[in-house]
Amino acid sequence: MAIEIASSARPKLPYEHPNVEIYQRLFKENIIRRLVRKSAYRRYDKTITDFFNDENQSLFSLCEMLTQYVTQAFHHYQVWGYSHAYYPGSPGQQTARTDALEGVSRVLPLLAAWVVSSKKSTLMGLNHQAFNLPLIIKQSFIHGTDPLHKGYWGKLEDYDQRICEASDLALTLWISREWVWDTLTPAIQQQIITWFEQVNHCEIVDNNWHFFPLTVQFVIKALTGKDTIAHWRYERLKAFYVGDGWFRDGAKGNYDYYNAWGFYYSLYWLAQIDPQFDTTFITQSLNTFNQHYLYFMTPKGIPFFGRSACYRLAVSAPLLAGVDLHCPSVKVGEAKRAFESSLRYFISQGALKNGAPTQGLFTHDPRLVDNYSGPASSFWSLRAVIIALYCADRINLWQTPSLPLPIEKDNFRFEIPAIQALVTGVKATQEVNVIFCEDYTTQQTPLTRRLEKQTLAQKIAETVIGQSRRPKNNLLRKGITSYSSKMAHFF
Repeated sequence: MAIEIASSARPKLPYEHPNVEIYQRLFKENIIRRLVRKSAYRRYDKTITDFFNDENQSLFSLCEMLTQYVTQAFHHYQVWGYSHAYYPGSPGQQTARTDALEGVSRVLPLLAAWVVSSKKSTLMGLNHQAFNLPLIIKQSFIHGTDPLHKGYWGKLEDYDQRICEASDLALTLWISREWVWDTLTPAIQQQIITWFEQVNHCEIVDNNWHFFPLTVQFVIKALTGKDTIAHWRYERLKAFYVGDGWFRDGAKGNYDYYNAWGFYYSLYWLAQIDPQFDTTFITQSLNTFNQHYLYFMTPKGIPFFGRSACYRLAVSAPLLAGVDLHCPSVKVGEAKRAFESSLRYFISQGALKNGAPTQGLFTHDPRLVDNYSGPASSFWSLRAVIIALYCADRINLWQTPSLPLPIEKDNFRFEIPAIQALVTGVKATQEVNVIFCEDYTTQQTPLTRRLEKQTLAQKIAETVIGQSRRPKNNLLRKGITSYSSKMAHFF
């Protein structure tokens, strides 16, 4: 029986209903983007694809090279003292400058995790250029939070994408605190905290977004002792929990992979920042989720369903998090197999280009790019890599032999009652299917269930205005109920 979650009307989001002022802002920032952007950085695209195709390369080497690849391109695209990075690709729903902030906020956690993992400040790039990562992170924060600097991240507004990005920025600062935060002057520290504290006064959408101000508030408390944590937000997130380890993404949202790279990724970091915080719920729900979720993993694909397909490299994030939090449902060798095989599969099929994860499942595919996603949104794909680097030594990730996934051992068939899903696996074909036993919508036909293409008019408007103009292609909401790890329904 479905759990009823109290809901309210969805707010009218400014960038979904732009007025003249917003259109002017969009157009202005699009012009600036064209003036400051760099050429596409393709130099090592083939190199990294070939590297991930090489079965002789260790998982450690794969993560090391991925970090080098991302860092080198980030250095190429950055502007204004590492405060923004303009990546090539289809724009998001808010301004080009916000897209460029994503190019920083979603990359810096990887750099911070590498520093903590390696215990070194200098990363050698693929062209043997030395990058001082703590210095890069420090410059980004000093400039981005300075109202007098060209790279200032700005005043936050209600329903602002920058609230989301503030979460990753705060996490970066916490992960790298001994290398960055502890080396800053009190005046600069206060400047940074002042910028972060804006999240306390902003309205947000009532779904997984509650994690973003929460993460910022947890970091502020950890770094300064100042407690502004809005515990009601955490209680609201728990209200979305429906059982069997699954959250609904908002009162009327879907059950999809946001459980993996949204809910459990964020819960993992809250548990790291404050190890005493709601330990029982976090570990028990994650453990229960992973019991079933491990069966979704195959060496060649996943039964992908829901939105944000471009985050696909992060599918193993909750498995790694579960191992680090001592959840017994998944062994480290199984998490390693899921993590490495997902990276190899997608990247060997073209999931990295121009120094970033592509906007699609494999290569760039505008049909699969949500309107809120910009050129650098796909860097959330690195969330599994970030956790892996951060906890690798504790869980002995690099040295532990991989163990076979469930689909590599036997056939299986089971239900996940809380989300009304049937999961089947066939060992001979290495295929997993997830079948939802309830339609999201009754208003559907064979034509409405198909993936729609971006029209020429939409593409022109997108190019001129600098704001996304793409069809909505969340197949769950279109009425597709069966998803195969072979992912044929996307092609």
